[in-house]
Amino acid sequence: MYYDYFGLEFPPYRITPDTRVFYAGGERGAILDAAAYAIRSGDAITKVVGEVGSGKTMLCRMLETKLPARIEIIYLANPSLTPENILHAIALELDLPEANEPSRLKVMKALEAYLLKKHAENYQVALFVEEAQGMPLETLEEIRLLSNLETRHHKLLQVVLFGQPELDVGLSAPHVRQIKERITNSFYLKPLGSQDISEYLMFRLEIAGYRGPNIYQPAAIRKLTRASKGLMRRINILADKSMLAAYTDESHIVTAQHVSAAIEDSEFVTTSAIWRPALLSAVAAGALTVAVGLALMNGQSFSPVSVADFDKPVAVMIPPVPQQVASTVEVALGAEDISVAQTVKDDLLQNRIDITRRWLPGANPKHFSIQLMLAEAAGERRVVRFLQQQSSQQWIDQLYVHRVNVRGQEMLGVLYGEYASYSAAEAVLKQLPSGLARYRPYLRNLRQIQAESIFLQPAIAMLMDDY
Repeated sequence: MYYDYFGLEFPPYRITPDTRVFYAGGERGAILDAAAYAIRSGDAITKVVGEVGSGKTMLCRMLETKLPARIEIIYLANPSLTPENILHAIALELDLPEANEPSRLKVMKALEAYLLKKHAENYQVALFVEEAQGMPLETLEEIRLLSNLETRHHKLLQVVLFGQPELDVGLSAPHVRQIKERITNSFYLKPLGSQDISEYLMFRLEIAGYRGPNIYQPAAIRKLTRASKGLMRRINILADKSMLAAYTDESHIVTAQHVSAAIEDSEFVTTSAIWRPALLSAVAAGALTVAVGLALMNGQSFSPVSVADFDKPVAVMIPPVPQQVASTVEVALGAEDISVAQTVKDDLLQNRIDITRRWLPGANPKHFSIQLMLAEAAGERRVVRFLQQQSSQQWIDQLYVHRVNVRGQEMLGVLYGEYASYSAAEAVLKQLPSGLARYRPYLRNLRQIQAESIFLQPAIAMLMDDY
């Protein structure tokens, strides 16, 4: 969605392995070269270990492009293969007729004959085992036996094990020490540091077509580094969400606040919200006071609600102001001011502002809304005309109006609805009636809307000074 906004030709931070955007920094390039050299040299077993999301699959795909055409690659992506099935799985990958042969001995003989034939033709065969930490050790032992197939001078099969650190734990068991002794090369994919992450983010942007200065502020890089723990998959996810937050904020710079929004929207980050707990506590307290007051004025009992309930992604229904409250206001004003109270009560703009003032503080910051309009506060007639045009439509109750501070200028923002996810909001955006779609609406994250709202801005400013 933000690609055109930043002048990109394709998504820069996809988590699927794309060899076009392989980053050689963080020792990835050196490990790639060393692994390719080990295979070409005929080393028996090479091991590549890294945390989840550290780039093992990307390295595996790059390794294939790095090797000459005379090296045939076999992929084993199923780690749950049993010792009884591993030989058949490899034979199946090589399209050997014996793959369906029930006898393991016959399958082994067929594999050996195939490898000898390839060697005679000056070809090599390399076996890449992904997610090796999940493979039974007995199965790895069968693979070790295959790596023993050799001529007088050359191994017939090179094996590369890609796995998480649990692989090292498994290989440290005494009964599989023979496998460990056959590992001639062992590489570890370290998490990226802050400088590497900064270079990586811009590298992928430029590959995707970006031409311009670094869009990530130093504070944003630091926050992204801490949250991602230097793991490339997490970096990609947070970078993508941060750029989306910058886009919805109409900014060409990714700030620490945009990264905070991305962190809050990412389930792998096991941290409490950076500013929301204190803010929501204040908001909840204010909402609690209003709710108690309205309930007592309306002669109703009140059931306390946990502050945690404000964080649940539930549909938000804003009840109208009770009639008794309106009557009380009229009595307090006096008979001569009843007409004034009635005017305020009938003022469509003020009505939507009041409803928004009650809704926005307690809205879940992870949710999204659709921005329909942004008008200068001094020219609020445009917003009034818009509301009058929509007053007879069924969606009028989904329109929210709030006063915002945009780069020091007070403006009126018009929003449509609240949605628990980006995809849900996008689905509604695509099906908006023409009466709303003609305003060229776009999606906004509620965290950003709350941050710029004059209703909440003083509280947010105090809580976010350090970020």
